[in-house]
Amino acid sequence: MTGNYFLDALKPETADAVRAILQPVDLADGDVLIHQEAEVAIVHFPTSAQLSNITVLPSGDHLETAVIGKEGLSGLAPFMASAPCAWRVVSTVGGSAWAAPAEDLRALSDRLPDLRVRLLALTHFYQAQANQLALCNTYHRAPSRLARWLLMTSDLTGVSELRMTQEQIANALGVQRTAMVEAFGALKAEGLIKHTRARMAILDRAGLRRRACGCYAQLHRMALSLGILPGNR
Repeated sequence: MTGNYFLDALKPETADAVRAILQPVDLADGDVLIHQEAEVAIVHFPTSAQLSNITVLPSGDHLETAVIGKEGLSGLAPFMASAPCAWRVVSTVGGSAWAAPAEDLRALSDRLPDLRVRLLALTHFYQAQANQLALCNTYHRAPSRLARWLLMTSDLTGVSELRMTQEQIANALGVQRTAMVEAFGALKAEGLIKHTRARMAILDRAGLRRRACGCYAQLHRMALSLGILPGNR
């Protein structure tokens, strides 16, 4: 087992072929794995790291449009299209991952139909996630968005304690720091989470699900139906 849900769900013969091109890597907080408008040379399959797709405007303003954890891999859509990446991929939480040359993985996907089917299913999920987050960022209030983000991040990393600052999460969600402080205060007062300067833990997952906007439940159902997450998440 590799510790990455995508890799561990592959058929044995496919998994053996993919594992042959993998190398273990350690990622640090803030590592830029793919630059915006760059070709995808290396793809990463996180095991304990958390990655984010960050779209950056010419003004320097930026917004997280997807979260990638142990359910998948980085730069999937541009990798599949052999096109430059339209966003930046950053390691927002450092940790371990597997790295594979994009050219080698692409050759395997051309040769192994079941690998290509799984990659396309994950591409569909990431597209749905990006669309849902665009709606969420427009219409939903900060506490509900924060609850959704914490639950999604926990699902995709497989842990309930996250190592990130409020400022990092505010930047990811495109929320003013003051609004994020208030959102954290609200969830903490309800006994749903606890947090220190750079760590936060989910205390009441069921309560947090009730507090989250409907975007979380919709994405979670899709992830389970597509086999993106194991059934016990």
